[in-house]
Amino acid sequence: MTDKKTFGAFIKAKRTEKNYSQKELAEMLFVTEGAISKWERGVSYPDITLIADICRVLDVSEHELITASTDSDTRKMKREARNFRVICSTWFWVPTISYAVALLICFVCNLAVNHKLSWFYIVLTALLCAYTFVPTCTSFFESKKLPVFSSSTYLSICLLLFTCAAYTNTLFWCATACIGVLIGYVLLFVPILLSKSCLSRYKFVISFVLAWGLTVVLLLSIYAWQPFMLGSAILITCYAFAPTILCAGICTLRFDAFLKAGICTGICIVAYYCTGYVVNCLFRVNQNHYQVNFQDWTYCISGNVHCICLLSFLLMSAVFTGIGLIRCRKNKG
Repeated sequence: MTDKKTFGAFIKAKRTEKNYSQKELAEMLFVTEGAISKWERGVSYPDITLIADICRVLDVSEHELITASTDSDTRKMKREARNFRVICSTWFWVPTISYAVALLICFVCNLAVNHKLSWFYIVLTALLCAYTFVPTCTSFFESKKLPVFSSSTYLSICLLLFTCAAYTNTLFWCATACIGVLIGYVLLFVPILLSKSCLSRYKFVISFVLAWGLTVVLLLSIYAWQPFMLGSAILITCYAFAPTILCAGICTLRFDAFLKAGICTGICIVAYYCTGYVVNCLFRVNQNHYQVNFQDWTYCISGNVHCICLLSFLLMSAVFTGIGLIRCRKNKG
């Protein structure tokens, strides 16, 4: 503990800061006014059994009392923690109360106007969906907040879609819509969820493969209520996802980043350039996207633009690949 004079000055400063008189402080600590005077004049120290009570009454930590100094960093941390708790509480209760009030109003209005509950169920599921986003169900969980958030928001969206479909007697599109939303969730959340697992290296490959599989399922669900050229649609889906999955797989390999960039750029531009031809073959359309004539930009604009894009990106691919090969040779040397 510091010297008695410094300790006494600290006690007096904190007492004055709280606007306590020596008598009031003595009453709160169950000691005599003379004892307080002796502490502040540096005549004596308080009994060790009073340390906790002094800290509580003067709102100081034991470390601050013993060192007779204000621990600014600790106080700042406590203040920020307290402010954060207030913000979190406000973030939870304000939307929650607002949703509850809105739900009650809609409940009363629906009964008053229609004499039964009808569109109220759409409002109920819509507010439930909004609640999973703000303030989110993660407030009830200490850990695994991202899995809770992603699953709760997705399920609430599906419930809202189902309610709307049931209300309009058009349930046929509900599964399709839910699968479409799931594809977006897979692409967004799977890489994040896998980032700290043993599969983190392959997170994008897994995400794209799952998205491809779900897209095929999406096409099948659409075909169930709206027949179309299913085989061609599945083939074009495979064609679209193939370069993406291949590039994601290449990125998992352990070699030079420029070399990987060059290979992936080449794969993507070739796939892009051949898209029109693949669509023509699969869907039996006769659109010519490949006629090149740089002297005729009226009828050959599509072919000219495609050709310029192809050559530009192939050049970029060659540059990246060349830099990568040079770097690999230097590393081996």
